[in-house]
Amino acid sequence: MDVIAHFDEIFLKGNNKGMFVKKLADNIRRLFKGVTVKRVEGGLLIENFCEIDFDRLALVPGIAKLAPALVCQRDIDTIEKTILAMPTGDCINSFRILASRSDKDYEHTSEYLNIKLGTAVLKKRKLKVNLKNPDVIFHVDIGRSRAVVYQNLSDGAGGLPTGTAGRVICLLSGGIDSPVAAYEMMKRGAELILVHFQNQTQVTDDVSRKILDLSKILAHYQPEIKLIIVPFAQYQKQVVMKIPADSRMLISRRLMFKLSELIAKQERAIALITGDSLGQVASQTLENLTAIYASVGMLKLAPLIGANKSDIVRIARRIRTFDISIRPYEDCCSLFVAKHPKTKSQTFSLEKLEKLVDFTGLDKVSLISYYISMNSPL
Repeated sequence: MDVIAHFDEIFLKGNNKGMFVKKLADNIRRLFKGVTVKRVEGGLLIENFCEIDFDRLALVPGIAKLAPALVCQRDIDTIEKTILAMPTGDCINSFRILASRSDKDYEHTSEYLNIKLGTAVLKKRKLKVNLKNPDVIFHVDIGRSRAVVYQNLSDGAGGLPTGTAGRVICLLSGGIDSPVAAYEMMKRGAELILVHFQNQTQVTDDVSRKILDLSKILAHYQPEIKLIIVPFAQYQKQVVMKIPADSRMLISRRLMFKLSELIAKQERAIALITGDSLGQVASQTLENLTAIYASVGMLKLAPLIGANKSDIVRIARRIRTFDISIRPYEDCCSLFVAKHPKTKSQTFSLEKLEKLVDFTGLDKVSLISYYISMNSPL
């Protein structure tokens, strides 16, 4: 099958539009092996596409609208036959023709095409014309060398193609929120490097499998993702032994930020991404987030900061990370949860507590790296 893919934000990029279109086309080619991607008027035409991958294509950042399409010659008789051959499904009572011409030298106007093609549909099918709220819209895009015909457009992810906005480090836990935060940053064009802090008191094959599986799902939307596993044992032990229980989570997260900043410098990343949502848990109050984020100087972004949990879960289900995220797993943060955690910490008090932890070797932690694509044999 062929698919027409439209974009929206890319049209706002002026003279740089071509670079964004090229990147989106390249991402699609890498994510869907064997397809051919061509620039057409209004978007991209994806040829030799496998129908079962349509829902995943809708989640690729940069695509705003998409639909299965038929390509035909530009003469009106051929376009008419193509429309009449298209299946419309059941319970369809009304229609509209929506023709557009990027080639203004084409012999017929858009209005004429709408009337002529609409008349043909009325004669051949038991449908009524409805210009305001039709059950099906037949789109006809006339280009310089072809016509592309398709029906109702489905919603895509929107946003910008992954890899057009710079490289970022995303802290990936085993929970629901951080994979969603990662995906939301992909939609803003960021290229992700995932960093996971491993709770070495709970290391099992199931734990490793969960993090790898989450990374592989995210690689359905970014052609290749680097996953870095950070062994955290020596710092875990110090935090448990030296830090009061009500501050362990906060100190632990500050240490993770410090290590992530070191990794970011090595990877030439320009921001740290977290799955924080304001007020969701004790460590995510304004006061605690301020104290945690003050641990490093580089840019910190929290794309879910104002999101409701139900909205986060809805996105997690859509991008297929939810069922993996709810597998049992004790991550680093869960180890430090106190019965009565602090909710209003101050930066200076945490800096004082941090002096109890030995930072020797912080820049020499042995990292475990994976390069993951959706076809990786993990």
